[in-house]
Amino acid sequence: MARADKQDLREELLQERRALSAQDIESARAAIRSSVLDRWDQARWQSIAAYVPLRTEPGSLELLDELAARGVTLLVPVTLDDRDLDWVEIPGDVPLGPDAITSVDAVLAPALAVAHDGMRLGRGSGSYDRALRRVRPRVPVAALVYDSEVLHRLPSDEWDVRVTAYVTPTAGWTDI
Repeated sequence: MARADKQDLREELLQERRALSAQDIESARAAIRSSVLDRWDQARWQSIAAYVPLRTEPGSLELLDELAARGVTLLVPVTLDDRDLDWVEIPGDVPLGPDAITSVDAVLAPALAVAHDGMRLGRGSGSYDRALRRVRPRVPVAALVYDSEVLHRLPSDEWDVRVTAYVTPTAGWTDI
């Protein structure tokens, strides 16, 4: 599908996120946090590539704090000049290089939407698609999204990388 289709959808989804109340966001974050921690209780991942959420994203700093309290090594991205992602362990700021994502046991990825087939819609820079290509096979990659952001189909291009799961406030962790 055309890039214009993706950009129109991004703008629509971002507008919907901006319309959420602080209470709606916090409630969604708490439910997603609970689902991710429940999955961690089963899988006991030692290291996770995650992200520091923007104001309206359903991921949360509290989730990162709780994973860290469980002894999980957390890597978060730093965008490079070429839009690729470097990684740093938190707390800390020492660049580990773009290939650091190859060492993790799971990935929590930001997304504006995800389809039932695992197609993920990001913000359009391609940074995560490049990074996700480096993830080892069979490592779970979960998109954190609101309930309304799970769609039947999404526009896609040949460079788009699918996720293996999504996490929503209502459905929780859903493997694809």
